[in-house]
Formats: sequence, structure tokens, C-alpha cells
Amino acid sequence: MTTTTDPLAEDLARLRAHYDTLARTHGYAPEAVQMTSLATQEQRLRILAEAVREPDASVLDFGCGTGHLRALLQRERGWAGQYTGYDLAPTTLALARAAHPDAAFEERDILRDGVGGDFDYVLISGTFNNRMQDNWAFMTRALDTLFPHVRRALVFNLLSAYVDYTDDGLWYADPGAVFRWCKETLSPAVALRHDYEVKPGVLPFEFTVEVRRSEHAPRPLRGG
Repeated sequence: MTTTTDPLAEDLARLRAHYDTLARTHGYAPEAVQMTSLATQEQRLRILAEAVREPDASVLDFGCGTGHLRALLQRERGWAGQYTGYDLAPTTLALARAAHPDAAFEERDILRDGVGGDFDYVLISGTFNNRMQDNWAFMTRALDTLFPHVRRALVFNLLSAYVDYTDDGLWYADPGAVFRWCKETLSPAVALRHDYEVKPGVLPFEFTVEVRRSEHAPRPLRGG
């Protein structure tokens, strides 16, 4: 009898182990979530946080790492709503719970266990960046699973294919292809930002997509 393996399950297990190692090595620091500095970590999160327009909105931080997004939302946006963080790495989640004891953190695989609730906003930073056997499948399955549980907007960032440097361990997405998939699959109300610098003086190498709820259904591209 032969058994088949799920490539995505293998990739997620590797990511869990990778981030657990980073958390044990670095503790509550940007390096624990594969960021090079606090400044670059917060610049990414700042772009996501701009979408949260209501101070009492509920937020799901998907791939939350150590939960630093919550602190930034409170400090810079005057936000005081309900925060929930989902991640796969238990050591990372332990750091998050210690730093934010009054927030809700959960180890959850949404593709296996579902989303577990509805939220005004779902924010996702860096979760899709590590190279996998099929990054596109992981990203689209995750977004397709999450969006039905979003009341207002889903916002995520990706490394861009418009770069002058690449790392073999990372995935660089085509912004046009991501924008089109979101418009055709999730909602016609989509905004894409590819104008911001993560590091001052460095070519913009990532982009952020905001997919908002709409009374109109998504539809395929026509006439172009």
C-alpha cells in the first residue's frame, strides 16, 4: 500500500519548525519573525494598519508571529478593539502571549480547521514570503478561506517580482496576477500599493493589497 504526502502540509510543518527555531534563538525581537530590524518590521505593519479605520474594529492577525501588530495598532492608530492572532509556531505564540497577556492567540491551521470566527479586518504580514512547493496555491487557498469571514477588509503584503535582488528562499509574486485574482475571485473592491519603501533609499520591493467587502460580486476581466 502506497501513501501520498501533501506538499502543502510538508511545507507548513517546515515553516512551523523554522519559526520555532527563530523564536527560541531571538526571543521577542524582529528577527524572531524573520525581519531584519524593528524599523522595517514596523513599516510593513504600518501600511497594513492604515486600513483599520474604526478604533473598535475586531482584527485577526493571520500569521501573527509575536503579535507586534497589536502594539502598533494601539500606539499609532488609537485602536482599542478585539485582537486575535493565529500562527502555527508554538514557541512564537508563547512569546506573543507573554508580551500581550490580554490578547487572544491561537495555534490554528485554517486550511484544516477553518477560521473559527468572523472579523472586521484580517491583516497578513509576511506570511506568504517563504518559498514553498506551490506558493500560489497556499496563498489563494488561504485568502479564499479567510475572505468569507471578513466584514470590512482583508489586507496582505507580498514580496514583489519587480525587484533588483532575489533570495532563493523567498517567493516574489507578480502584483498584476495577484490583483487580478483578487478582483476576479474575492471582491471587485481591490486596492494595490507598490509605492512605499520598506528601507529608506531602497527600491520598493514589496506591495500591499487591500480587498474590501462590496455589494457587487467579483467578475472576470473583460475586453482586455
